[in-house]
Parts: sequence; C-alpha cells; structure tokens
Amino acid sequence: MSQDKRILLLSDGAGGIAADLDVLYPSLVDKLNFVNDAHGPDVLGQYDCVITAVTMGSNLAGLDYAAVREYARGGGQVISCLCEYAADRGLHLSKTHVGDRVRPGLRVEAESDVTAGLGRGDELWWYGTVSSAPDQLYSNQMVQRQVMGAREAEGLRILATSTLNGGAVMLEECVGSGRIVAMDLLSPIRPFYNSWGSTNKYLFVGNVVNGAVRYGRHYPRKLCYGDFVRAMHALALGTDTLATVPEGVCSDGRMMWSFEIGDRANPTVYLGAAVHGWEWENCFGLLRLAELLAAQPQLDGLDTGRLHFRIMPVQNPYGYDHFTRQNARGVDLNRNFDHHWEELPEIQDVVVPWDYNYKGARPASEPETQIIQGIIDREKPRCVIDFHTADFIMMAPTNCDRELIEGIHQDIKARLRNRFIAQKPYGGAYQQWNMDALDFATVDCPYLVHYAGAAGVPASFLIEMSGNRDDTHGLVMVTDMVVEICLAAMHRCLAGGS
Repeated sequence: MSQDKRILLLSDGAGGIAADLDVLYPSLVDKLNFVNDAHGPDVLGQYDCVITAVTMGSNLAGLDYAAVREYARGGGQVISCLCEYAADRGLHLSKTHVGDRVRPGLRVEAESDVTAGLGRGDELWWYGTVSSAPDQLYSNQMVQRQVMGAREAEGLRILATSTLNGGAVMLEECVGSGRIVAMDLLSPIRPFYNSWGSTNKYLFVGNVVNGAVRYGRHYPRKLCYGDFVRAMHALALGTDTLATVPEGVCSDGRMMWSFEIGDRANPTVYLGAAVHGWEWENCFGLLRLAELLAAQPQLDGLDTGRLHFRIMPVQNPYGYDHFTRQNARGVDLNRNFDHHWEELPEIQDVVVPWDYNYKGARPASEPETQIIQGIIDREKPRCVIDFHTADFIMMAPTNCDRELIEGIHQDIKARLRNRFIAQKPYGGAYQQWNMDALDFATVDCPYLVHYAGAAGVPASFLIEMSGNRDDTHGLVMVTDMVVEICLAAMHRCLAGGS
C-alpha cells in the first residue's frame, strides 16, 4: 500500500477535475488559482505531485510553467493538460470535433508505469461531448484534444496517440530527476456510470500519483463463452501449475469449466463469478488471477503453494453469453441453492421463469447450482468468494467466522484506498472503487454464499462492485480490484491456518 502523497492542483477553475481529485485523494489535494496565487518553486516544492489544468486559454499567460519545469527538474512529478504543455514546447494543440457517433480513442504506444495495465497497441475510448452531457445520452459531437507534431527524442516519449489522427494524447518528458506527464484531461467529462469516453479518465493520473494499477489488465473485447473457455485452456497449456477441469453440463448443454491450482490436501479457496450472467466483468478478473497465480507462486508475498484453488470464472454460461441474469431455463441461480429455499418469498403477481428473482421449481433444481454445491460439499473450502456487479458492498451470511470476515474486509479497504473513481449506478454520487460497506445477513437465503456458510466455510462472502458495462472499457480497474480482493482473503486465510 502506497504512502499518502500531497498533491497540488494548479488551475484557473477546473471544477470537475477538482471535485474528482477530492474523491480520489481526500484531504490530500490543495488547490491554487494560478491567475491570482503565487506558485513559484518554493510553493510547488511542498508537494509530491503537481497537476496543472488551464481551462481558459486567455489565462494561459498567468501560469508560470517555468516554475513547473523547475519543480520537475528537482524530482517532482507533474501531470499537465495538453494546452499548457503544448504552449511551453511550442507545439500545436488540436481540438478535434467529430460527429456521426464516432468514438475517439487513444492507442497505447509505449509500456511504462504510467500505462500500467495496458500493452502497446491497446486502445481505450477517450473523449468528451460538446454539450458535456453523458455520452450515452448524447452520443454525437464528440471531442478530443491532441498535440500535433510531437516527435520522440531523448527524454521525450509519446505514450498514447489518437485513433482519429495519430496526434499525441499522452506524452512523458523526463526533466532533471523528475518528469512531466502531459495528457488530455479536459476532453473526457466526469467518469459517470458506464461512460464510454471517460470511465478511465483518472487511470493514468492514478498510475503517476500512486501506482494505482498493480495487477489489472485490459482485455480488448468481451469473449463469448466458447472463446473464454479456449482462453482458459490456452492459459493452462502454458504452465505446469494450472489445470482446467470439466465440472459438468449446464442448463444450455455446454460444459462448465474451472481452473485448479495446487495440492488438494491443502485448504481450498473457491472463487466464482457471473452466477448472474449479465454481471460478467469479474470473470476477466478471475482469469487474470489464475494467470498471475500460475506465473508467480509467491504473488504478493504469499506462499500460494499452501492453498488449493478452484476458480470458476463463469458460473452461468448461458446468462454470460446472452446478457441475462438467469440461466437457460430462466432461473436466478443465486436464489436456487438448497438453503432455506422454501422460505424465500416470490413477490410477483404471477410467478414464471425469467422473473427477476425466479428461484426455480425446487431447491437446487438447476445443473449449475448442483455443480457448485458439489464442489463446496467435496472440497470443504476455507474461503468462498462469489463476485457480482452492481455497487460496492461486501456481504456475508449468518454462518461465518465474523472476525475473519471483518479482517478480510479491513484488508480490502486498505488495498483499494485512493486508487480508482466511479459514479454510483444510475446517476448516483461519485465514489472511490472500494468496499467500505460490509453487511452481515440476518436472514438465511438460498444464495451461494449462504449455502457455503451453512456447509462450514468460515470465510464465505459475496462481493458487489462496479460493473454491468456494455464493453470492456472498464476492465483494467475491474481486474485489478478482483485480484486485490482475492489476495486480501488469501492472506487472512493463511494467517488463520487450516
């Protein structure tokens, strides 16, 4: 976990950026208006990172960029918007407007700590709307800024270019013992829920400030289930420590697959996602975790050889492929487990398959449910984590080791603090990607984690986190968060013995 860093926002009124930085780095950001406030090297030198944002070109002359460069030369970290950086370097700033529902993006041209989580050639949408309205509500007249004519030279790298015109969207210049990272922070608007153009607005800022992306990875497209399984097999073929296991046939006739890592004599950790098929993004987090565990047995300082892992990234193949909550028979699998099934009320005028919480004709009526219950019954895991997407909350059943769950919760919060920002679903408040809320159930329900708790799993819990996007544009943060949550649980479970 990174040490807190003091940040100065040097702007002429960057309201949205200022508000977002206050969410991301509470009590760590000071703000100066460069038009009126002194901002010489002695002032800047008090901070670990300086962020500059010129929002009105008429104010540009009021920014002492020479002082900013001097601060960087002495070892400071600077993040600048493109306007002031281009002016300082004598480069042309282009503000490109597009219509016809074109989504401008950036293409990563160099791998570095700033672009952590993405590889060379990876692309992310990166733009705003002329009206500043959410792009899903007003998906026309997009805008993106670029620096044109920049050439790489000693000490200067182009980190990302525009998919529109090849101009530089993000550059890194080494200055003395510090650096300036210039990027287009003004085009993307605030990172509202499921935004295409601004979900990742602060991803690279976070990488500069505190190395925000530590384990996450971008995936360029959502794989269909068949391709996902092929990716699982390909990953397993590349290592001796990872195996794919056929678990049984699901409701649409296809095989369900899991990863297995480690000696079955060791305590088992069961990890699953997408039991509600439309909550699909965490599947890629578990794919990433399996990749890391296979490649790094000492991941995060853990002796993972002391554990046995069963990881089922897709627990509902039909729902995953068809973007439905239910399986192929219209059953909500997370209401179908054989634990207090009869007591779950069905609040519908007429109860039929495909209802939001349709629990099935009988307890564990569905093959997916039976397969997961079978794993829990056979393996008797020490930990079960069921990943969902909606909002940020950790939920534990009535039967659990409360002290162990609370310890895992505290570790998760510490790991995720000051890393990423998102808006609560459907127009809510902006918040960090974190797990501040912990809810212990007071009523038993036919949920996966409740079944596991009743079966004696001490650390059984459900994770709700940001998601349900319609593409892979949020996966760097999602995959990073999934891995961190699993690592927190592993550390605590190993510390508690078997």
